[in-house]
Amino acid sequence: MDPTHAPSQPSALEQALGELSDELATRERALVSFVQSTVWLLADRETEGHPDSLMTAQFALVSDGPNLDQPMLSLFTSAARAVAYHEEHPQSLPCVVAAEAPFAILCIPEGAGIVINPNQTPGFRIGPEAAAMLRNHMIELRNRSPVSQPPAS
Repeated sequence: MDPTHAPSQPSALEQALGELSDELATRERALVSFVQSTVWLLADRETEGHPDSLMTAQFALVSDGPNLDQPMLSLFTSAARAVAYHEEHPQSLPCVVAAEAPFAILCIPEGAGIVINPNQTPGFRIGPEAAAMLRNHMIELRNRSPVSQPPAS
């Protein structure tokens, strides 16, 4: 996909984010859609989108909260949105990296939250406590996966 052109149809995640309201059901749909989606991050270098490759990269964080002192991992619903953000904020990290959301969740720094599509609509924030719960759950699932276990000798 050419990252400079937005997809003609909104992704399932963008649709779910566009339908957000104060109702719990719309927030649950957005979270489920998020976990099942591919997301894009801004990184310090190219990666393969695999957890081992992602874990060694640095990713763009934004500041959030009343005093702009809350770090938030920046995720995007398309490569085009990540490129647009970088063009608006050239000091941000330059490489657009695609990853399945569960792998991106593993990259959440300790004490950070998540912001999907920062400064863009539709967007969504996941606070640090909920982000930590998501990350810990993904770590637990990865540790249980037979693929992540070392081969028997």
